[in-house]
Amino acid sequence: MIGCYVTGTLPRPKELVEVTRAYDRKKICEDTLEKAFQEATIKVVNAQTSAGLSYITDGMLKWQDLLRPFTENLQGIEVGGLARWFNNNTFYRKPIVLNEIRRTKNVIPTMFTKFLPKELPWKAILPAPYTFAKLADNRFYKNLREVMFAYSEALNEEIESLTAIGFKYIQLSEPALVYNPQKETISKDVFADVHEALRTALKGVEAKTSLQTFFGDFSQLLPEALDFPVDDLGIDLYETSLEKLKDCKFDKGIALGLVDARNSSIEDENELVQVAEKMIDAIYPSKSYDIFVCPNCDLEYLPWERAEEKLKVISSVARRLKDKWK
Repeated sequence: MIGCYVTGTLPRPKELVEVTRAYDRKKICEDTLEKAFQEATIKVVNAQTSAGLSYITDGMLKWQDLLRPFTENLQGIEVGGLARWFNNNTFYRKPIVLNEIRRTKNVIPTMFTKFLPKELPWKAILPAPYTFAKLADNRFYKNLREVMFAYSEALNEEIESLTAIGFKYIQLSEPALVYNPQKETISKDVFADVHEALRTALKGVEAKTSLQTFFGDFSQLLPEALDFPVDDLGIDLYETSLEKLKDCKFDKGIALGLVDARNSSIEDENELVQVAEKMIDAIYPSKSYDIFVCPNCDLEYLPWERAEEKLKVISSVARRLKDKWK
């Protein structure tokens, strides 16, 4: 299968941005704000459907940051201060771990699943264990490893809940594992812990799963990542060189982060197709597993109108690749 999907939060359409600002100035009521979120969710869902994406998300428009639903809703964690989100000019609230991490209620807001199409599969995007533990302020467990495994247990319960209501694809977002500006070698112990944490988080999960990396070079995870217990591996192609990948043969699905979500310029489709063909021929000659075309990270860094254009680009590139290899 050659398909396409988004890999993170979508930007809020202009109408929703204006309403949220009015709400912050106390000029509108909560009901009006909620209605605006609903209308915006319908808009971003329809945009994905119209573009022909293979899996559909609700856009995550209410998410303040990737970690926030877990930071706010897991027992044992308190919402901390603002911290910079990797090398972006955006911020997240740091989870402060003060006690045993436990899931006592649903974490992910699912009130907008009613706007997802019945005829297309749904995708959920969640923070991966290593990223959550790495970005948390741990004041309870002995070390990062213990945080990671405690979070993985809670994550597994949440994934089971999401698949029970119809989600068919679970993406775990893992920027912290590849964001490595000091070029430090990742130890075998870290790889082993990440592997086991993923196994814990995905135990018994019947949906398709992926580990999506971004903001860093995927090749530093090779060859260990090829054994991670997920169906697909996601690569940020604006941070990863094909030359460093071509010696490895993938026996998993692959999600190619071909579209730059941190640049408003619209990519040349012909160039993207050429890059994709070159990469697939090099690392994936059998083409026996799924190939997805996607943005390299969240599209929320762009205005909605530009993000919508990029949705059409990833869909068109996927369609051209499909036509070539059908």
